[in-house]
Amino acid sequence: MKVRKATPADKHTLQDLILHRVHEILLIASSYDAFVMEEDGGLTEQVLHEYIGMSFGNAPRIWRAETAADAMKMLQETQFDLVLVMMRISDMDPISIATQIKKLNSSIPIILLAFDESELKQLPDDLQGTAIDQVFIWSGNANVFLAIVKQIEDKLNIERDVNLGDVRCIILIEDRPRYYSTILPLIYKEISRNIKRLMDKSLNDTERLLHMRARPKILLATTYEEAQDFFKKYQQNTIGIISDIRFPKNGIQDPEAGQSFVRWARSVDPSIPILLQSRYEINAQLAKELHVNFVNKKSKSILQELRDFITINFGFGDFIFKTPNGEVVDHATDIEGLKNAIQTIPEESLEFHASSNHFSNWLAARGEFILASKIRPLNYRDFKDSNEHRKFLIQLVAEAIDLKKETHVVEFEPENFDPRKNFMRICPGSLGGKARGIAFSNSLLSEGELENEFPNVTIRVPQAYVIATAEYDKFMSDNNLWEKAIKTKTNKQIDALFQTAKLSESIEISLRAIIEVIKHPIAVRSSSLLEDSQYQPLSGAYATYMLPNNASKVNVRFHQLCSAVKRVYASMFHKEAIGLIESSVHSIEQEKMAIIIMELIGQSFDNRFYPTFSGTTQSFNYYPVSYMKRNEGV
Repeated sequence: MKVRKATPADKHTLQDLILHRVHEILLIASSYDAFVMEEDGGLTEQVLHEYIGMSFGNAPRIWRAETAADAMKMLQETQFDLVLVMMRISDMDPISIATQIKKLNSSIPIILLAFDESELKQLPDDLQGTAIDQVFIWSGNANVFLAIVKQIEDKLNIERDVNLGDVRCIILIEDRPRYYSTILPLIYKEISRNIKRLMDKSLNDTERLLHMRARPKILLATTYEEAQDFFKKYQQNTIGIISDIRFPKNGIQDPEAGQSFVRWARSVDPSIPILLQSRYEINAQLAKELHVNFVNKKSKSILQELRDFITINFGFGDFIFKTPNGEVVDHATDIEGLKNAIQTIPEESLEFHASSNHFSNWLAARGEFILASKIRPLNYRDFKDSNEHRKFLIQLVAEAIDLKKETHVVEFEPENFDPRKNFMRICPGSLGGKARGIAFSNSLLSEGELENEFPNVTIRVPQAYVIATAEYDKFMSDNNLWEKAIKTKTNKQIDALFQTAKLSESIEISLRAIIEVIKHPIAVRSSSLLEDSQYQPLSGAYATYMLPNNASKVNVRFHQLCSAVKRVYASMFHKEAIGLIESSVHSIEQEKMAIIIMELIGQSFDNRFYPTFSGTTQSFNYYPVSYMKRNEGV
């Protein structure tokens, strides 16, 4: 069986998720209620804080109308994505307001917001036949607004995002506004916390926001039929169910609706994780008989119990390998561990997890959406035996691990240093011209098919660590080097001046972490902003230092590396480099220096190191200027 190789287009799928967003919210509230929410509850500030804290991108803007008349006028003038209606409006009751709004725009969601459940007694018991779409209770915490917005966005986008990005979902069954107004924010917060905790360290801020778009959707169902419809449509993408025990079924409150739904759901998917909730501890025994988890709604530790259930059962914890009868046979904490465990687990455990989509759900929770989508459609019946199935899974995971090592410019973190990564950025700032070219070559090799054309040849970019330009700025500023470097007359004096300066503490920690692990010879190379400038490059202007990196003591190798880094910085102010810059259109103020610490490829023989290959290549010149010709090459 063949599975297509990942392509750059896969990365853009995340950008296409959550097409329908809530940007503009109209809050219809009396002046007093609005004052309480804004001044006492700090609504705007809290909403913004919650969005930033949970990495959900731009927070929606909240508009306010004090009367139904004002609201209708605003709705005619502005396109709103959501309407929130408070109970106490001077000129119209909430249901009448909602009815008028639906006549104007039938597709706009309308949420009734109350301060307490007792306020709802003046309304009909069943709001399903009215223009009110949902009721929420606001207790002073702005996270309920986030839950309202995200729950609406999830329902609007679930079908499209499942088809487009294979996103997962969680079904919450609860009909009491008081409880789902409390539980929904907790679930969203916990899901966000876990995704951020597990997100690949190599992702930049933009990529992290994109990955948050693929978080599991949360589908709130208030009746048995609604929950059943969700599970029938999205069973393959449902990672778990959190359910009340008593809720409406066939139009009436049914005290056994919860256990009925559990039995039905388990008949469809025997391994689906389920958590039952109840105010009565006696129902813990019922949950035990149904072989599902239980939490008491009155528990003082409900948040921690909910957190533990989500972490363990929704793929955010370690992967626990089990046999169908529940026996634990192995576990994995990361993707590498998953690959290793798949090699040795019993056949029955492999079949159990593969047939229950456990592998794909666990990988999706870690942001491995492409790999998860490849594994999801696999069926063990498609293979002639379990060994073929096992080998294929291992191959897919191994390829994903290799691809990550090759393509990503990983942000270096000393405490999480992975020496298998191929290209790492040690601090913020630009990579510089040379390092940028190396990173691009690395990406081209990983996305190309050269390994198929030359199966017996290993083609790769040497491992590299880049100190980006932010450290250069800090180094020059902290050591007051700018004026001194310009005034110093000889290269030797400039080198001596820079050797007395001190690198930042964070860079020294990173360099020490690197030097403790790598034992091969390295090149410390310049990578300035203008070094590979397209029309007036400063090629060859700055220094490169080769280090044997073979001293027995780590401190010796560490100080040699720090010294080489400072020497490369100093070479920017050597007279030859300054003269070359002055003869071009550039100025020294425009120039910044990044530094590449690069692996030297070769072989050791009789205590000597021999580079495997060294030389230059010539290609077509795609950017000829002046008298140059394309076929004269570069």
